[in-house]
Amino acid sequence: MQSPINQIAHLRTKWRDGNHIETVFYDHRGRVIEAFTFGQSSSKELHYYEGDQRKKSIYYSHGESSTPGYVSIDTVRRDFDANGRLILEYHATASLPESTAGSNQSSYKRHFKYTASGDTLTKLEPQLTEIDTPLVNIDHWERNMKSQLVRHYQLYVLRGPDATHPDTVNHYSQRFAYDPKGRLKLAWFDSMYLGTFYLAAGPDTIWYYYNAQNRLTEERHLYSTDMRNKREVDTTKLSRRDSEVVNLYRKNFINNEYGWSNRKYVIKYKYEKFDPAKHGRLIIPTS
Repeated sequence: MQSPINQIAHLRTKWRDGNHIETVFYDHRGRVIEAFTFGQSSSKELHYYEGDQRKKSIYYSHGESSTPGYVSIDTVRRDFDANGRLILEYHATASLPESTAGSNQSSYKRHFKYTASGDTLTKLEPQLTEIDTPLVNIDHWERNMKSQLVRHYQLYVLRGPDATHPDTVNHYSQRFAYDPKGRLKLAWFDSMYLGTFYLAAGPDTIWYYYNAQNRLTEERHLYSTDMRNKREVDTTKLSRRDSEVVNLYRKNFINNEYGWSNRKYVIKYKYEKFDPAKHGRLIIPTS
């Protein structure tokens, strides 16, 4: 932990089927100041505030395929306009241990502009090369009159190895519903593209439950092989070999070969007042 002890008010731990997978520390205004996730991929994030604005964040991550001891670092500084809207993110990326082959540091800027209709326009600087630039990048968030998110639509298509085979990375539509108190109650995908490897964009359905203090206490996640909300690869334009690969992944998905396609699990959240004697040293689960 790096946050000053006197800034931490309470913490929340997250458990999936009895396994501790996340610890989040909050300040006295209920804002996240430090968070840790545990598992095959682990991460840590630090946040610094000036007034109401989150001016700086540092993200550390170690992926499942990372070499032992490797950590990627992304330091983000933010600028806001007079209305408190984000207008610039400056990213400085690095890694530990430092590379002996050359610099492992880089940086880029992300600019934000806002239209009268409520859309947000982003621009990267420097711009991506043509190879890295997506053919299509749509990220659409729909809100109701209460500013509650009711639908998230994403379509992200990369250039393929040749012009006739673009790579659709993400294509889905997720919807959200709320209870009479305005709390998120249900999230579900009404459409998701599975891709070559038949990977779901997320749980088909998520149910949310709260305690008397309106704190989120439980989520129930359901994955299924119900194909009514799923879109598949068009194999008619693929080679015989590529079609066979897709069909193998499809068979494994439908038959729940690895136990991922049809599964349910419960996520529980526990809240505690921060006690320096008890929580001053982060407990990292070993299971």
